Amino acid sequence: MGRAPRVAEFVRIPSVTRAYLNSHELSYEHVMHNPMKCNIAAAFTACCLAMLGGSTVLAAPPAPAFETVFPAGGQAGQAVNIIVTGSNLEALRTLHCNVPGFRCDPLEPNHFCLTIPASTPPGMYDLWAVSGQGVSAPRAFFIGNRPEQLEAEANDSLRTAPTVPLDVVINGRIEKAGDVDHFRFAAKRGQRVIIECWADRIDSRLRAVLEVFDSEGRRLAVNRGYFGIDPLIDFRPPSDGEYIVKVQDLISAGGADHYYRLDLDTGPRVAFTVPTVVERGKSSRITLYGWNLTGQSRNPSASDLSSAVAADGTQSAQTTALDAFDRIEVDVPASLAEASWPLPVRFAPVQAVFAGFAYHLPGSHAAVALGVTDVPVVLDRPDNHSPAAAQLITCPCEVSGQLVADDERDWYSISALRGEVLHIEVLAHRINSPVDLDVSVLDASGVQELAQFSDEVHSIGGSAFPTSHLDPAGRWVVPADGPYLIAVRNLSGGVRTDPRRTYRLSVRREDPDFQVVTVPHSDGPVALNVRRGGRELLDLLAFRRRGFAGPIRIAARDLPEGIECPDVWLGPGVERATLVVSADRNAPELLAKLKLEAFAEELRTNPKRERASGLTPSLALRVGVSSDREQYDGTLNGTVASASPRPVRGGTVVRSGAKTGWGRLTSEIPLAVAGEAPLRIAADGHETLDHHLYGKLQVRHSPGGILDVAVEVERRDADHQAQVSLIGVGLPELIGNQTAVIPAGQSRGYLSFYLPATLPVGQYSLAVRAETTVPTSRHNTEKKDENKTETRTAYSNCVTFEVQPEAFLVEVDPFAPARARRGEVVQVRYEAHRRNGFIGKMHTELAAPGRVTNVAGLRGRGETFVGQVDKGSLQIVVNDDAPLGRQPFLRLFTVGVREDQPIYFGSCFLPLEIVE
Repeated sequence: MGRAPRVAEFVRIPSVTRAYLNSHELSYEHVMHNPMKCNIAAAFTACCLAMLGGSTVLAAPPAPAFETVFPAGGQAGQAVNIIVTGSNLEALRTLHCNVPGFRCDPLEPNHFCLTIPASTPPGMYDLWAVSGQGVSAPRAFFIGNRPEQLEAEANDSLRTAPTVPLDVVINGRIEKAGDVDHFRFAAKRGQRVIIECWADRIDSRLRAVLEVFDSEGRRLAVNRGYFGIDPLIDFRPPSDGEYIVKVQDLISAGGADHYYRLDLDTGPRVAFTVPTVVERGKSSRITLYGWNLTGQSRNPSASDLSSAVAADGTQSAQTTALDAFDRIEVDVPASLAEASWPLPVRFAPVQAVFAGFAYHLPGSHAAVALGVTDVPVVLDRPDNHSPAAAQLITCPCEVSGQLVADDERDWYSISALRGEVLHIEVLAHRINSPVDLDVSVLDASGVQELAQFSDEVHSIGGSAFPTSHLDPAGRWVVPADGPYLIAVRNLSGGVRTDPRRTYRLSVRREDPDFQVVTVPHSDGPVALNVRRGGRELLDLLAFRRRGFAGPIRIAARDLPEGIECPDVWLGPGVERATLVVSADRNAPELLAKLKLEAFAEELRTNPKRERASGLTPSLALRVGVSSDREQYDGTLNGTVASASPRPVRGGTVVRSGAKTGWGRLTSEIPLAVAGEAPLRIAADGHETLDHHLYGKLQVRHSPGGILDVAVEVERRDADHQAQVSLIGVGLPELIGNQTAVIPAGQSRGYLSFYLPATLPVGQYSLAVRAETTVPTSRHNTEKKDENKTETRTAYSNCVTFEVQPEAFLVEVDPFAPARARRGEVVQVRYEAHRRNGFIGKMHTELAAPGRVTNVAGLRGRGETFVGQVDKGSLQIVVNDDAPLGRQPFLRLFTVGVREDQPIYFGSCFLPLEIVE
């Protein structure tokens, strides 16, 4: 049960804080140094420690962890007092919101007064907690246009339910296991009261269940999930009187993170639209479905019943023929039919590629997302439910359809030519439609199935940020000229009709498309906090669609002072990479917005296909960030034939520990600089190599080669020289990871990666993670305990390398000796397979990272191939003082010569162990 925040002494934050919140662009250098009066002593000490230099290692406190904000919303044009809970909040300064003009004034520790501009459109926004140690992961904050109130105490039973008015939002919490909340309201027969609970959609752990009772305690309606797992009841009072709504958790769980917003609304509310997508830059007429809509309201038929569900899975007593959606038609002007970002709508990870805009019906409680596309939009006919009645469509197009009946199947007919490549995709799960669709391609008779597409089970974001979905998509090569049928069906139809079962069927040729999303490099809810002199990582997720497999370059723009973020490449077909953000030693403490751009200069598509789809042959695409309006068709809806910029979108893990993952997109990517890094890692993947025959070599990487990354460790405490463990991060999937150790007392080492023969030509990026120990020091003192250490992780700069076509592939004989004794001479047979027409001279030597021939304790006798020779045997002499054990990253290194110049290089690891 929630309690109203208590307001203590009013303390204003500095004007620069308000200026930042108003401008949404100003840096945050000074806000970190202005602690609240009630916590001034501890905050001042922490700030002084953060500014100390010298060799002392300062183990700064971790960044704030933002668990809850209560209430989780407010009314536009009003001020709301909120309470923040979480961990590491001792030095909490303010809350940052992506709403322009939003103001946050501190009251007492973890209590704030938020002033919401009256012009804020209703919808979902983000809040971040900001302290002297950085910025937190965001929490959802809903800004509405209805009056708000807090849950009153003593509402655990029907008898004690407090009376609340209609057309209000109640903010409450299920504070403990088994807790239930009740609210009494008066309603009249003929009214339509929409009772909606927001929980999962506002980052709450509550699995809400709604029930409605009459004044005698008889249950009239119940719902366990309508918008996902958040419930809604379309309640029509049978008579004038008082009614009670009950809120509880499905499994009787509870806690501070089980908060909710309960709407009791008789105003207009929009549930969905038909069509769900419009053509970009053109005016369109759409139909809004919802409740209490003004204008024309149709009489429902059996196919219009709402899907309120009783606890036993049957239709609720309130679900009658009158429980249909109201429907009105509205015109969408051409000026609105453009993709924009961010939107005041919640987007799950599976919706990362959505492009569209937010449509708000005046007076309604929230906006709905409407997609945009560059191709013609077609509405499905109401009679296309058999092969004989298939609806004729042309390619390219998008069909906006509905599967209202439980066993309904929609059929479409399309003519295609032999050899054409069609990309067929359906969007339903990704537009919040309650369906699980299946798509089939059949011959003209509808008897023989030629292709079948189903769910996308692969999650680019892993388990923490799940991107797998139920929408089918696939590539189909037309076998012969003629007509074909496409069938769309719902695999989870159930026994009820439901007009919410909308979908978008996209039929296109091979028009490449992509979208990039970045999330913090963590399985938990964290933000991007960089320590001075340190580096942090973001994971990049590339959603490739309709045959796009080309390289993607990510670049940052408008970086604040002291921040570096080198370009990163996702090579051909690569879906994940790592972005490195660095802060120099003198970087000011700040909070800023990281702006990232995605570039795809080469689209690896067939020019003939491009001409067929209206694209320009040899298209070079530049995409990046725009301000308010994205002048591109955008991923889910269109082609990449736009020259306008495309943003890299932000994402976050909402809460850790969820079995199926829990994440969402964010409105921006905050970047904070706070604290000091105890060590810094520098990586170099382009060192020159000294060769006794060819001098200094700048190695050219190719499939079948080895990438050597030299790693330097710079410690703030030079007296503590612990062992450093190295491993790669952000590697392309085809490149196997490696580990290495820099021994105690040393500061330099290597990490080497084999580039497999199957690696496509292109540019790639990776980084190195280092783990070591540093002396432990308390957060509120300079003194360090020499006898205690703590493990710390650091990341290197980004290493970008280009893979060029290979001239040969080096392979060690699988029966080559794997062991050799000190003083022994061994022969290693190998082959150098010539590729791509190379016929020049090849010279092979024994090598290790940074060395050729003179490897520690080993001596190799090089061998040269001329003409068509490609097989040989390399002699290795094991010295008496050769180091025992497996020789790290030992390899055969071959140089290919063209016109007496060393041009090509190839390597193969040699797994050799030295024994006594």
